[in-house]
Amino acid sequence: MELSNKMNLRLSLITAAILPLLSASFSANADDSDIEKIVVTGDFQRETIQTLSASASLLSEEEISLRGASYLDEILGSAANVNFTAGASRGRFIQIRGVGLRSQFVDPINPSVGLVIDGINYSGLGGSSLLFDIDQVEIYRGPQGTRFGADGMAGMIQMQSAKATSDPSLKLHLGAGTYNSHEAGLAVSTGLTDDTTARVSYFGRKSDGYVDNLYLNESTQNQDEQVARFKLNSQLTKNLSTELNFHYIDINNGYDAFTLDNSRNSVADEPGQDNQKSYALGIANTYTGFDAFDISLNLSAIDSELLYSYDEDWVCNDVNEPQLCAAGLHPWGYSSTDIYNRDRDDQSANLQFNDKAGNWVAGLYYQNRDVDLERQYTWLANPFASTYETSNIAMYGQVATPVGPKTTLITGLRVEQYQGDYTDSNGFIQETDDVMLGGKVALEYQVIDRTMIYASITRGYKAGGINSEALAKAKDEGLNLDANFFQQHTSFDPEYLWSGEFGVKGSSLDDALTLRLAAFYMHRDDIQLKAWQVEGQQFTGYVDNASSGSNYGLEIEGNYRLTDNLLLTGSAGYLDTEIDNFVTQSGLNQDGREQAQSPKYQYAFTARYNFTNAFYAMVGIEGKDDYYFSDSHNSKAPNSNLVNLSFGYDADMWSVRAWARNVFDEAVPTRGFEFGNDPLDGYETHTYTQLGEPRVAGITFTLEL
Repeated sequence: MELSNKMNLRLSLITAAILPLLSASFSANADDSDIEKIVVTGDFQRETIQTLSASASLLSEEEISLRGASYLDEILGSAANVNFTAGASRGRFIQIRGVGLRSQFVDPINPSVGLVIDGINYSGLGGSSLLFDIDQVEIYRGPQGTRFGADGMAGMIQMQSAKATSDPSLKLHLGAGTYNSHEAGLAVSTGLTDDTTARVSYFGRKSDGYVDNLYLNESTQNQDEQVARFKLNSQLTKNLSTELNFHYIDINNGYDAFTLDNSRNSVADEPGQDNQKSYALGIANTYTGFDAFDISLNLSAIDSELLYSYDEDWVCNDVNEPQLCAAGLHPWGYSSTDIYNRDRDDQSANLQFNDKAGNWVAGLYYQNRDVDLERQYTWLANPFASTYETSNIAMYGQVATPVGPKTTLITGLRVEQYQGDYTDSNGFIQETDDVMLGGKVALEYQVIDRTMIYASITRGYKAGGINSEALAKAKDEGLNLDANFFQQHTSFDPEYLWSGEFGVKGSSLDDALTLRLAAFYMHRDDIQLKAWQVEGQQFTGYVDNASSGSNYGLEIEGNYRLTDNLLLTGSAGYLDTEIDNFVTQSGLNQDGREQAQSPKYQYAFTARYNFTNAFYAMVGIEGKDDYYFSDSHNSKAPNSNLVNLSFGYDADMWSVRAWARNVFDEAVPTRGFEFGNDPLDGYETHTYTQLGEPRVAGITFTLEL
């Protein structure tokens, strides 16, 4: 009852603030007419983002290009209430509305924010998010329990690559920028027969990165990234069509992000790596020969090799460099590295039945994931090895029921069994077996053809798992992991998230103004929080279940064509979060504190002015409030305000763009830890941060035939 009262009160207050704005914006536009169709696919059907009964953002290829972006983390600042962390060569851990993982060491992760590329589930492989030849990026906020299940408790990100076309086409992309960055991409599409089309693309990028290693005299946070995609569409018979997608991803990046003085000047003698090599295959088959429904069968598989390593002491210990290596040469100094090699194999199958009229959908889903880990750590006598195999099977369905001429009731349910089997070289054998329920109840009301109001209650979930990191470090020298610790923390329980959401979407009669607003309240049960046990310079992380948590807020996105030549685009998010009944291993009481990675506000606004039909300029500003790095300590990232610029010329078949991000070179941390790692001050506790992208600029040329 208390939860319901809180939800009703907060949603009522936010709704009261929204409705007058909508009345002023849309009451004069009661005439029905078609709105420009921007198609998304997040709710079992192809529909415009303006009719989707959920909060979502859509970023087009044009928006990606204007920012000079090549990777997902370079565009996330455009979306309300979306944040990310690095702790790697890229910002590959994403949080939506304050919910999401922040790192991975030993533990096989269960992501809160899923990632799907061309229908292939890349959840937990955030390094795959290269943007060349991607038509659009769809970001869904809030639980996606009916469609995506355990991978979509906080939200989902879908990326769609460009379609194969029957008419021959070619796209050539060339780019160069600061920090010795250069990139090239090529995409070719053509029809092979009257019923078959194909598209192939390749993209490669290299950069020195943003860290100078003064000891090794080289750039050690360098980026070397490649992605190739092949797409084949074929109408095999009148009623049977198929789409084949093959992806190859090869990432060989340096990882040398942390320093004792929180600068971009490293003195590490053994800098790490952040590598990924993946082969992915997806086959989507659709049969439309039945009178009442269509059948689709989607099969996919991913084979990945992952390497993540780092220099744990961050310093050198060369007697010939006493000034640079002062910390490493100190009598209390130490030297160690940590290396994680993973082999990950994923297979999935999704059998789905869709009503011809679009009124219902039902399906069966199966996924198997096998992760083999070998950890080589200085303080271990022998490498640590573990195997973690998970399988989940789900049944789901959703029904759209008209309850009036303008009102539709949507009800969805998903039942999922998630099993995990864990073994390791320390002799630990653990099993998990959870059955979880998710779903959606939404009411959509079409006020007029251009304005929709919706209210929804959704439930998402995230599977429990094994604290393999704590188990892996059981034999580390210097760590005191007693029997009581293992008894309480070998595994953790599933987390459930209830969300109530109210939204309004609409546009003006002339399409000059488009607006989307959503207010939400989320309650988290058995909230999974990352905790740490630290003994001197040794540490282990583990997941613990707190009692509960709450997240509520507001999201506004839209665009307004002020004149024929001036387009304004913007988004803003407000987020208030709280942890209930959580005390860290060190005794720090976090009850009532904000959740990690949850800035109270975020915003992004851009203005594009067309000087001629071909020449334009764009200026953008984006920012976020300060926020806590972690749930286990109270160090914060400061607020940030960044300016981006772009100038370009678009001809019929070619374009050239000059762009810059973070124009005023603001220092923006993307990951932070709190502990002691400097022997020069007796290992006094400090906040150590990884800095995000500095000022970067470049020029790109694109030819399209």
